[in-house]
Formats: sequence, C-alpha cells, structure tokens
Amino acid sequence: MNDVTISKILSIYNEELVKKVRNKKKINEFEKYKITYIRSIYDTLKFGNFNYIKYNIFLIKEPKYRIIMSVGIYDKIINHYLTKYVLEPKLTKYLDNRNVATRKKFGTSYGIDLIKKYIEEEKQNNKIFYILKIDLRKYFYSIDHIVLKSMIKDKLSDIEYHLIELTIDSTNYSYINNTINKLKDNEIKRNSNRSREIEELPLYNKDKGLAIGLVSNQFLAIFYLYKLHNYIIHKLKLKHSVFYMDDYIIMHKDKEYLKSALKRIEYILNNVYKLELNTKKTMITSSKEGFVFLQYKFKVINNKTIIKLRRDTINKIRKNLKKSNYLYKNNYISFKSYFSSVNNYQNTFKYDKIKVSRIIDKYIG
Repeated sequence: MNDVTISKILSIYNEELVKKVRNKKKINEFEKYKITYIRSIYDTLKFGNFNYIKYNIFLIKEPKYRIIMSVGIYDKIINHYLTKYVLEPKLTKYLDNRNVATRKKFGTSYGIDLIKKYIEEEKQNNKIFYILKIDLRKYFYSIDHIVLKSMIKDKLSDIEYHLIELTIDSTNYSYINNTINKLKDNEIKRNSNRSREIEELPLYNKDKGLAIGLVSNQFLAIFYLYKLHNYIIHKLKLKHSVFYMDDYIIMHKDKEYLKSALKRIEYILNNVYKLELNTKKTMITSSKEGFVFLQYKFKVINNKTIIKLRRDTINKIRKNLKKSNYLYKNNYISFKSYFSSVNNYQNTFKYDKIKVSRIIDKYIG
C-alpha cells in the first residue's frame, strides 16, 4: 500500500485504542516497545509481510452467551487501519443508506428514524400494510469465505487483499474450535442450569464465518449482502426496507407480493451466499399486529404510530441500573462512571423516554 504513513498508524493507536482499550496493562506493555512495534506495523501494511493472527478467545454471558475473539494491540492497530483506510473508503460506495448497522451517522437511532419515516409513508396510502421481517440463521458463523473473497478481490490492491484474506481465513485454525469446546465444557460445569444454551454456541466450519470482535469483520458483514439489498430495493421495488446486519424489515401494501418476494430472497440467500433463514424469526405481520426491530415494538392503531420499548429491553435496563446503583453505593465505581451509565440510558432511547425516566427514578436514588 503506497499511502501508508506512520502518522496514520499513530492516529489509530492514540485516538481509537489508547482511550478505548480497557486492559491498560496491554497498553503499558505496548508502550515499552512502541517505536519498534509501530515501525513493524508500517512494514506489514506497506509490504504485506503478515502471516498469522492469534486470538484470545473468551465467553461473555449477558445478555446471552457469545464467543468473543480479541487480538493484541499490534494486530488490533493493523485491523483498525485496514478498516479505516482500505475497507471503508473502497467499499462504502456499494452500500445503500438503508443498510444501517455499525457505520458512523447511521446505526440504531438512524435505523429507528428510517422505520418511522417509512411507516408514515405507508400510512398515507394504506389503512393496513404488511411487514416482512427477515432474520438470518447464525449469520456471522455462516458467511462464506470463498464468496466474500470473490466480492472484494477486484476492489483492492494485491497487498490489501492479502491482508484482508488472512483476516477472513483466520477462523480456519484448529485451535479456535478446540478453545471454544474447552470454554463450553468448563462453563457447563460451573453453570449447568444454562447447559443447553452453552451447548448451542456454534463452532467454525472450514471456510465459514468471521471472528466476532474485529472491526473489519463488522464492516465485511454489512458489505457481504449489499447486492441482495440492491436487488430487494431496485428489482423487487421494495423501497421501504431497512437492513441491520442480519435483521431486515421490508414494508409493502400487498401481503401476497411479500410472500413471493421472500421466496426469491431465500433462493438467493441459499444459492448465492450459502446462508439460511431463521424460520422461527422470519415472518409477515400486519401494521396492526406490529413488529419488533432494534429493541422497539412498532405498530399502527387507528392510524396512529405506536413505538414502545420491548419488554426484555425494559427488564435489561432495570437490571443494569440496579447493578450500577449497587456498585456505586458500595464504592466499586466512581460517581462519574455511575452518572455516565445512568445518563447513557436517558439519552440512548429516543422513543418511550417517559418509561425510561420512570425506571431511572425508581431504581436510582
């Protein structure tokens, strides 16, 4: 890559990692040999002399069990650099603005506003309209390496492609599934009442899946289906669509047309992208019945749009506020951290603010 600079690498390190990495011990260790590491990273990005990514694999338990695969500061800088200066500049132009996950100026709040806008537009012409909700089965674990690499190869330089290819294929190492199996076995021994949930944690098949935890993979996951999104919007003429990673909302006045569209979409998912629908969560509902998306329940009653937080989201807010309150009162966290966590809930949920405020008033005191 000809445009690699030390200043860009330092910017990634200082602005995106130093302030955000919680494990300050890792930062301190990196600082000891910072000049050597930065020079080595420069050479890696400039000449592509990089062969192996080593993951630290661990379980998180809330709100549900998930496998997270993190990397050290050295690899993290490379991954952030490739995302910020290669993937985003070269691949963002292919993404429709209805694709709202992970990108700056888009995200959850933007997605909710877009849903509300489309509901209002549908209401103008139809007393009742229909919503196709699509959910993909084990999306991150099912992304096909060969398909994904074929989509980016002609869009990147040889060195850029080599480095991204290594990241994509890094889930093929045998130690990853071995580690996941050990984590699952140990957790079942400690928490047998959730054994079924733990056993259902997926493993990585050969040439399948992206490591959860890398910023490059978050971007590649939203890029992977961009052609399908364009097909839905332009070929199927379903312009009132919003895509959030593997969760889709598609609105139309004709229920039968949505059924037909779903069959075409499923065919493409199966045969082009090697993906499967989550049939339990994929459904068609009416505007009166409503639908769940991005932590909210949306429905239209007597031509009025109603947006309310999901019950499990409310329960999660209660639980976390009680926990923050306990930690502060017992001197485990500072007032600044305590205030920040409470303020975050007050500002995050744009709709149903009154309910959130009541919960805060009840549990914080």
